[in-house]
Amino acid sequence: MSGIREWFEDRTGMKTLLKVALDEPVHGGAKWSYIFGSGLVFLFILQAVTGIVMASFYSPSSTSAWGSVYYLQYKTSFGWFVRGLHHFGSSAMMILALVHMFQVFIFGAYKKPRELNWISGVILLLFLAGFGLTGYLLPWDQKGYWATQVATNIMGTIPVIGKYIKIINQGGGDYGNFTITRFYTLHVFLLPISLVFFLFIHMALFRKHGVTPYWKMREEVMKNRVDPFWPDQVYKDVVFAIGMYAVLAGWVFWNKGAELNSPADPASNYLARPEWYFLFLFQLLKYCQGKFLIVGTVIVPALALIFLCVLPFIDRNTSRYPSKRIPFFGAVFSGLAGIIALTILSIHHDSHDIHIIHQREAAEKQTARAIKLAARGIPPQGGLSVFLNDPVALGEKIFKESCIGCHMVKGEGGETGPDFTDFGSREWVSELLKDPKGKKFFKESGAMPPVKQPDESLRDMAEFLLSQSGGLHNQSADRLERGKELVLKGNCVICHPIGDKDAKKVAPNLTGYLSEEWLKEFIKNPSDPKFYGTRNKMPGFDKLSEREMDALIQYLFSLSKDRALVSEKEEGNKKTKYVFGQTAPRSITAFKSES
Repeated sequence: MSGIREWFEDRTGMKTLLKVALDEPVHGGAKWSYIFGSGLVFLFILQAVTGIVMASFYSPSSTSAWGSVYYLQYKTSFGWFVRGLHHFGSSAMMILALVHMFQVFIFGAYKKPRELNWISGVILLLFLAGFGLTGYLLPWDQKGYWATQVATNIMGTIPVIGKYIKIINQGGGDYGNFTITRFYTLHVFLLPISLVFFLFIHMALFRKHGVTPYWKMREEVMKNRVDPFWPDQVYKDVVFAIGMYAVLAGWVFWNKGAELNSPADPASNYLARPEWYFLFLFQLLKYCQGKFLIVGTVIVPALALIFLCVLPFIDRNTSRYPSKRIPFFGAVFSGLAGIIALTILSIHHDSHDIHIIHQREAAEKQTARAIKLAARGIPPQGGLSVFLNDPVALGEKIFKESCIGCHMVKGEGGETGPDFTDFGSREWVSELLKDPKGKKFFKESGAMPPVKQPDESLRDMAEFLLSQSGGLHNQSADRLERGKELVLKGNCVICHPIGDKDAKKVAPNLTGYLSEEWLKEFIKNPSDPKFYGTRNKMPGFDKLSEREMDALIQYLFSLSKDRALVSEKEEGNKKTKYVFGQTAPRSITAFKSES
């Protein structure tokens, strides 16, 4: 055995190499404050390993990228865990890099003779930001697609060369297949090679100059106490790495992996937001509009970068005591406070912006639909094509073509007809009973007087009326009984028939109110005497095919927070059915067979 070791050492020099790598003297003794650099190396290795695993499943094409990420996330054993480690590991690297940089700054480790070590660290931080930017697009989902467009538009504001940088990165004038292949090339080849090169320089300079101890450590302690890097400092580094991995793995399990949004849709109006570490810049741009946009996109970031690079040369005081560096502490921590404040402002604004809130709700629903539809298979046309056989998506298309000119949904559309935001929910019907002539409903054309009942009674009435559709979730028996009594023994039945499908009075028949059958008949012919008769102002849509009508109704159902479409696959006959509430609409089964 000893002969084999000698032969291997003679051919490789591995023992000598390990001795050089591990036999580094740590003057002043091993410290927990020195763990951050090694922690970053560990996270980089973790990112590389998980990235290689993901690359073996990934297909860098605008038609196959989303599908390949979906397959890794939902169909591969522990694929969600690998992707989650990679996704959240990038954020962990950014956080740890900032902590390491501030620790180096506080210790004064940027001072002579470590100027180049500091500058190489600043460059490495830029590479980390580049990894986050380029990796964000690769899933080719809504969030990454639109957030990356924000970033490339910022690049385009750089004077003279900006538009060329933007075109080179996009692979042309628009986002497409070349965009994803170029971002993939940057993320998987150019950035890793560049980062490894500067990381080697950074570590070589660190080994040359050694650690920078706590500023209060006496010179004699530095000389007299020397711990070996192995095993004293390595032990602390390994404990920290294990702790980081445990926290990261726990976070991945808690979040059930990284989020995958619905496939990128260039035709949508998605309100993009960048990753959290770019939010401060995004918020800054809100205060730099028009001709001042360049201040936020170029001037402020460039000045901050220049300041960091020249810091070792303008702070010429040999003392590393913070009290001797107050102007520089003030500048650095003011910048940090500004970044934190802008980030918090951006998060706070989005959490109170009704458009952002509605978009997130809609995005969550669309993502859930996309994931369920993808389970049946993703067509060759790409991830977005999973919606081709989705009745809700088809219904939304029909609604936007035929209905949105009169009916508003979440702030978009016309105002002639009732607002369909949350159409058919308990709240929507309660508001209709309370103020049918209000701006949200029939306005001056309305003939129905407001129902003079307390809000609680109106909710009871809405509960009973919606029970006619057979599709309301979590109905309260007590509320249903109270609502039934209020409707059937009140003034409603003077004008509205209820309980007899063919009965006619002066107002619409409420038998089966807002059910699939009721809506289908109403949309085809709202002028029917059982609905509005001669008072009707809405055109009929009797030219819609059965498939189109079913899809439109399912879209209307999807607008309600009290109703949901749930798809399930029947393994026995391999048919797909859509379940609305507790009932399975027959026409939707027909829809699937047609498509």
